[in-house]
Amino acid sequence: MQSPLFPTWAFLLFMGGMAASLTSRAQSPELARAEAAHQSLRQATSEADRLALHAQIEDLWAQAAEAGGLMDVDWSLWNEAVVDLGEGEERLLVYSWNVELDDQSQRYGGWVAVADSKAPLGYQWTALAHDTQTDPTDDNRIHRHDHWQGGLYYAGVVTYDKSKPVYTVLAWDGADALTTRKWAETLETRNGRVRFGSPRFEMPQGLRKRHVLRYANAVQATLRVESSPVRIVMDHLAPESPDFRGQYAFYGPTLSYDALEWRKGRWHWKKDVAAQNDEEGSRREYRDPSRRRGRN
Repeated sequence: MQSPLFPTWAFLLFMGGMAASLTSRAQSPELARAEAAHQSLRQATSEADRLALHAQIEDLWAQAAEAGGLMDVDWSLWNEAVVDLGEGEERLLVYSWNVELDDQSQRYGGWVAVADSKAPLGYQWTALAHDTQTDPTDDNRIHRHDHWQGGLYYAGVVTYDKSKPVYTVLAWDGADALTTRKWAETLETRNGRVRFGSPRFEMPQGLRKRHVLRYANAVQATLRVESSPVRIVMDHLAPESPDFRGQYAFYGPTLSYDALEWRKGRWHWKKDVAAQNDEEGSRREYRDPSRRRGRN
């Protein structure tokens, strides 16, 4: 349903004009309408309008996915959070967006598409339904697409367990006014279902299904993929004082790095590693459609 603050006629008029100008880049009218809606979301100034556009974007992406062509888009041209992994029959796309509310909490949307030459569209796709009751910090739980914890997926890597591809994705979550979160987790698809998290993270506290960083909103923290050798590098985080242990609004980088290294089908924790320079810069670690804050 349209928000009374963003009437249907105005939305359709704006979207029609934007779609005409964006179709060549988005490659289809359905994709152009979805892209135009994201541009409108970036310009929306009220929470009610942002939430109304969020609902419209979910519908527009369903139309775009069913129209076909998701695997033909040059996603590098999109100013959204897109992870494009693998090739051929092993290709997987993860698309996500956020809506920041006035209290600085988040609502998320997204979809996952996996190549399937036997499917009528050449792929199968699944919408992600954000469940705000699901705890993103629970590192020992599997989350399904219909009870998704939310987050902006901004990077990923494909590794192999024998001949099986393992997709690991990195997420950003602007949790609230005090803290920010990032995490690494695996993603699995099967028969139209998507599961986030699997027991592939060998941590000091034991085998976990994801690794979560929590830190102060006022600071930036690195969580990125390095390709040579393949590993996930992150800032080591600690509180300003031992008295603040467990209070993540007081956590920040210590100027040292830790890593997850892929061996024998699992990510293995390694403390105090030498990190490569980030060629793209931390600004590329996630793309916040709201643009109202520069959190990383």
